[in-house]
Amino acid sequence: MRSACVVVLLFCFATGAAAEERPGLSLRWLGVAGVSISDGDAVLLHDPFFSRHGLMRILFDYYEPNVPLLERLLAPGSPAPELASADWILVGHAHYDHLGDVPFLATRSGALLAGSQTALNLAQGYGLPAERTRRVVPGDVFDAGPFEVRVVEGRHAKLALGQVPFAGEVSTPPRGPVHAFSFKLGDARHYLVTHRPSGLRVFTSSSAGRHLPALEALAAEGVRVDVLLAAPTGRDAAYAGDLVRTLRPRVVVPWHFDDLFTRADAPGAAAPRDPADLDAFEAELRGAAEREGSPLEVKRLGIFESLAIPSPPTD
Repeated sequence: MRSACVVVLLFCFATGAAAEERPGLSLRWLGVAGVSISDGDAVLLHDPFFSRHGLMRILFDYYEPNVPLLERLLAPGSPAPELASADWILVGHAHYDHLGDVPFLATRSGALLAGSQTALNLAQGYGLPAERTRRVVPGDVFDAGPFEVRVVEGRHAKLALGQVPFAGEVSTPPRGPVHAFSFKLGDARHYLVTHRPSGLRVFTSSSAGRHLPALEALAAEGVRVDVLLAAPTGRDAAYAGDLVRTLRPRVVVPWHFDDLFTRADAPGAAAPRDPADLDAFEAELRGAAEREGSPLEVKRLGIFESLAIPSPPTD
């Protein structure tokens, strides 16, 4: 009788512990503002871009994806095998270094594209069927498998003599291919991605700008981000502090600091264009976290390097 009770107690303890365990996520930086987020089954991509052509080709030729490179990345043995089974692709804004490879990757993987109307029109101009696209606007919340995706209004950094580069919209699908400079911004948005089974939250900022009221609205709701992906180039003095104060991230992964004209598979592709500026941005993040009394890890990844995101400790 005593041994039977022990067995029952052990069983209850074991099943109770298993019930408290929650799955984590794997995040992989793909270069530029590209990332994959996966729970081992579902795969969500953001701005996957690998066809980093040289400057002269970008200036004087139409934009075409580097098909041989993309085929290798979708094939067995890829450094990012999840690309071939992506379910959704989120587009932060429609510049070529964010959207340029998306139609090809979505076509081959079967993924659905979510983005602005400009992003959808350009993707359709490059052959992605309209039924494989979904227009979403700031304020929208939609399901992407086990992920809840919230579209948050953002801003693009003013990188071109104090102006946003290639601002504007594309109102109808063009006849592709088009020049890289014809990939108009559309709008700049963030995505707050929540993995419902684990409760983990990932926030993407594809340019070093923000719409502060939108971030403060998240803070007022008590949102806390587990991983923030943030771009440093073109930021203003308050940018890092605003992100840390409103989103209170556990981990910040800097991105979009690398050279757009160095092939993604070339040695040194992940090297920052401006190492001192990236170092300064990371220091600004740490300083802001210290002022807020908020624990923060800044994690710099290499291209195709993955980061395991464990579930946060329960209170």
